[in-house]
Amino acid sequence: MADTQPEPWGEDPSLDALLGAPGAAALRAMFDRLPDAMCLLWAVRGTDGAIEDFRIGYSNPEIMRLFALQATLHADATLLGMLPQMVRSGEFAAYARVCDTGEPYTDELTFDVPFGEGRIQGTLTRRVAKFGDGLIVLVTDVTTQRRTETELRAYADMVAHDLREPVTSIAHLLALLRRRGGEPPDPQVLDLLEAGTERARDLIDGVLAYARAGEMRRERVALAAVMTEVAEDLAPRLRATDARLDVGALPEVDGDPRQLRRLLQNLIANAVKFRSAQPPHIEVFAEEGSDGLVVTVRDNGVGVDAGQAGRIFGMFARARGDTEGTGIGLAICRRVVEAHGGHIWVEPRPGGGSAFRFTLPC
Repeated sequence: MADTQPEPWGEDPSLDALLGAPGAAALRAMFDRLPDAMCLLWAVRGTDGAIEDFRIGYSNPEIMRLFALQATLHADATLLGMLPQMVRSGEFAAYARVCDTGEPYTDELTFDVPFGEGRIQGTLTRRVAKFGDGLIVLVTDVTTQRRTETELRAYADMVAHDLREPVTSIAHLLALLRRRGGEPPDPQVLDLLEAGTERARDLIDGVLAYARAGEMRRERVALAAVMTEVAEDLAPRLRATDARLDVGALPEVDGDPRQLRRLLQNLIANAVKFRSAQPPHIEVFAEEGSDGLVVTVRDNGVGVDAGQAGRIFGMFARARGDTEGTGIGLAICRRVVEAHGGHIWVEPRPGGGSAFRFTLPC
């Protein structure tokens, strides 16, 4: 979501007419300090009295920041002019019904939509009530709360299933070894025991890495130097797959070098892991964007289905069910980027493969 510092909205003639200038000023003063996003919508009626649209009235700083609104738009901006899709979704009819009947409603909407150079994903609770011949709309951003709830459910599922499986396997193998206490251990049993402990350790390490991904120690970081370290770390894997890694110019940024190293390492390791029949070709470069620096990690691998583009950054999510892994790597990437004040998304690469992009504020 936007992180702008909006200008104050200013006067709203309809609000002044309804409450008088002193009352309107008092209401604006109250809602200007409200942590929830809020706006007023005034009915635009046709000759038959039916609501055809809503004119956008006073909007408090939080809703302007949330949706990157500008105070200069309020002279002639309308709801359907900005969001015509509300007719198709039925939301406009619901708004008109509230204004005509006085019956309020509350709902929750989750979105994953293009925004700037990337995408925004979030969840909002919305409360709509009649106010004069119009509406008062209150919006609360519950993205972090819903994500935490989702991740707690995912963690519970992981403990119940993914972690229980290797632990149960280890317990059975230990019981087998005890029954054969006088015999040398079967190498195959030892191999299975080692695999089970590694699987359990990977899951636990992944959860710990995710928890620590939000920790920040800001300093001036040369991304090119971080990328050199990542290439050295992954050199054996790159050689083993005949991978080619091309790195463009990478500037200095303010951030945590450990976390940025982890971020780039995860993305490049994924590009190698999800390779196609061709040897991997991975490109890393940076460009200036409207939201800051946009860093791209592009590959020629198997790609990501469009329907999975938002889901794969969730905790324990896997883009491909037939691939081993904990499903935590991209969640860590998202957490690192968001801790730096940016956002991350994935796009299909023309000709096959994926382009993972993330922003870092200048």
